[in-house]
Amino acid sequence: MRNWDLLILFSYIICVTYVFYRAIKSIDKQLNIKLNKDFLKAQLESQDLATLIAIEFKLKDRYQTDQLRELLIHIENKSPTASIAVDWDQSCLTDFEGRSRRVIRLMPGMTMDLFQPQVFSVIAPRQTLKESLTAEDILKRNSSGILEIASSLFVPDKLKKASEKGGHFYLSLILTVSTPLASAKNGLTHAVSCQFTVNKLPWTDALDWNLDPPKKTQ
Repeated sequence: MRNWDLLILFSYIICVTYVFYRAIKSIDKQLNIKLNKDFLKAQLESQDLATLIAIEFKLKDRYQTDQLRELLIHIENKSPTASIAVDWDQSCLTDFEGRSRRVIRLMPGMTMDLFQPQVFSVIAPRQTLKESLTAEDILKRNSSGILEIASSLFVPDKLKKASEKGGHFYLSLILTVSTPLASAKNGLTHAVSCQFTVNKLPWTDALDWNLDPPKKTQ
């Protein structure tokens, strides 16, 4: 093999190694978040809610450690007659260290005082509620006085550390089921806990050669 061929081969190896190194580094700060469906199913079944309520979350395949800013939730009322009320003020988000934080239901152009109680969300029979939720402590007012998300839900370094050992965080929802003959105050109240598992992406994901970071849609 001629010297020129060796130089080309050596340059090619360097380029491939560098690209692979970049791919590995891009995976280092990415993670996967999954809802523990079995945990949620057990919660609903233990409270006789499995035939009345379905809860889903819209999660992306992967997140940057500083990208998780809100949770997109769908709550379906499967009952043909009962109504379901969601008490956002009593609901909470619990982090990896067991710290509970107040949940805020996001609305466009929010200017409310965060000390004020939030209005219940009522889900009519056969209807689905779709909301975006975040933690109270990461909301800040902009120059127009509108509340906006100012940071990620969790400190990136703590989220990364949790992902390395398959850590969990929880969203606890307070739901009241009311029959047509009972008011919301006289309905049955349930606490439903949703468990999320955070896992670091394996280095083999770098073999996809997709170095573009996910778009910040959440």
